Amino acid sequence: MKRLIRIIKWVLIILILFIITVNIPIVSMGNTVSDVDYSTWMSENISNDSLAIEITMLGAHDAFSNEINYFSRVDTYSADDIMKGIPGAFLKGFIVRQSVTQNASPTELLESGVRYFDIRLSYTDGIWETKHNYISGVFEEIALEITTFLAENDGEFLILDFQHIHGIDYSNDVDYQLFYDMLEDYGLIDYLYDSSNKPLNEITYGDLTSNNTISRVIILDKFEKDNKLTYDYESSIRASWANNDNFEETIDFLIAEGNEVSNLDQVDTFVVMQAVTTMQMSPTGILNSFKTWSLLERATQFNNTLMNSEEFLDMLDSMPIIMVDYANSNDDLFNDNIMEIIIQRAQE
Repeated sequence: MKRLIRIIKWVLIILILFIITVNIPIVSMGNTVSDVDYSTWMSENISNDSLAIEITMLGAHDAFSNEINYFSRVDTYSADDIMKGIPGAFLKGFIVRQSVTQNASPTELLESGVRYFDIRLSYTDGIWETKHNYISGVFEEIALEITTFLAENDGEFLILDFQHIHGIDYSNDVDYQLFYDMLEDYGLIDYLYDSSNKPLNEITYGDLTSNNTISRVIILDKFEKDNKLTYDYESSIRASWANNDNFEETIDFLIAEGNEVSNLDQVDTFVVMQAVTTMQMSPTGILNSFKTWSLLERATQFNNTLMNSEEFLDMLDSMPIIMVDYANSNDDLFNDNIMEIIIQRAQE
């Protein structure tokens, strides 16, 4: 009997230690960043006649998730059931590690050269918030950092891709007006390139920046409204998702996607290389997530694996927006190396 009690005690101790380890919410073991400021890489290198859809640039996947932590509340609109209630409480630290996709503020991302932003918002009780499974931050504060950067750096342009907005109805004109009013209140409309000016495939860098004298944003959204000033997501961008956590299979997917784009007679949209791996909710997928500890740590490995692949430059030819997790990581000089390629292509 005493032996059985000792066994039960040890099992409980091991179980408790396992739960504690699983829930450690540390998302990164280090934060290596470049000491180079890429705030003006566009204005210093791109010619006025360069087509916007052909400009190679760095993008940030789930761009504004850096404020997510153990105490962040669940995004009730988009989070899976396992992230809610008792299961969510037991696994929160683990899920937080798989939810933080960027480890930098908006300003830090901009200074690291990021010009395409994948944005996820929830609209609740009159407040626009960024999220990825959990609520990260108030979008108004993020917009202020963006407009401050644009005011200080003429000749730069950004693509703000509002890929998911929850708490609104895309087919509702009133909700579109809420969205537009938010953009206006937060100062982003002041920098908007009006979609009625030119078809997307004809816009040049010079058009966007008035020949390198001002900064602009192109805004993409999914609202089903005619004659809107923003660009329609479905007709303005191509971005195919591998939905895989295996590095080799994800790269093979991207190679196939790049080949498919290359074989098109004409490309009239932005094309995004979704260079991200995604944790799979399967026994193997969960085990793999433990091996890499967090999404950010997995991203540092995958980003450099992708760049070292023989087909990377060919992929970049057909998919010039490379969207990654941990976009400002300079682990193995990722940020400096990708920006060197981007700047070289801008000068060609």
